Amino acid sequence: MKRERQGFVCIVITFLLVTAGFYLYAETAKSNDKGPAQPVLFSHKIHSGDNQIQCQTCHSYTEVSSHPGIPSVQKCMGCHSYVAGRDVEYTTQGGQTINIREEINKVKGYWRRQEPIPWVKVTGMYGTDSAGMPEFVRFNHKRHIKRGFECSTCHGEVEKMDVVYKAKDMTMGFCLSCHEENADDEQHKTELKDCLTCHY
Repeated sequence: MKRERQGFVCIVITFLLVTAGFYLYAETAKSNDKGPAQPVLFSHKIHSGDNQIQCQTCHSYTEVSSHPGIPSVQKCMGCHSYVAGRDVEYTTQGGQTINIREEINKVKGYWRRQEPIPWVKVTGMYGTDSAGMPEFVRFNHKRHIKRGFECSTCHGEVEKMDVVYKAKDMTMGFCLSCHEENADDEQHKTELKDCLTCHY
């Protein structure tokens, strides 16, 4: 009888800890209107908004890989070997003033030193760092892009952001509601809601 009681208490404690853990993860997943400080103030508003550069130009692996890929310094230098940028002061939406050419010179400095730019991860589920998702979740960008989803579905209107921030709460509920809304039929909906669709 004593062992059964101890087993029951262990189950209850485990349940409470798991529930508390998910609650804390969900709290850290709240959208934030201010993104993290980056080593180079890269404005998506200038690049994909004003200059209308498509997301896949820089995040070129979205159609062929499960990960979108953060652009290498070489990718940046593909344009900025020729585009020096304007030598002007620019004030971001958050009120930070930078010199555009000086920010591009930071990129050139990484290129000269043959160092990758240490970008700080912005999006992901539950505020994690490991590839943006907890280890038990597998998100495949390629499947979603090939299906025709716009990047803004999950990432918000990045083309309007100077400093990229987490625009959506990427929780399991967010993903499941999208799977339900975009299923072709009931059979497809059942497949998309199967645990092994994302947890394998």
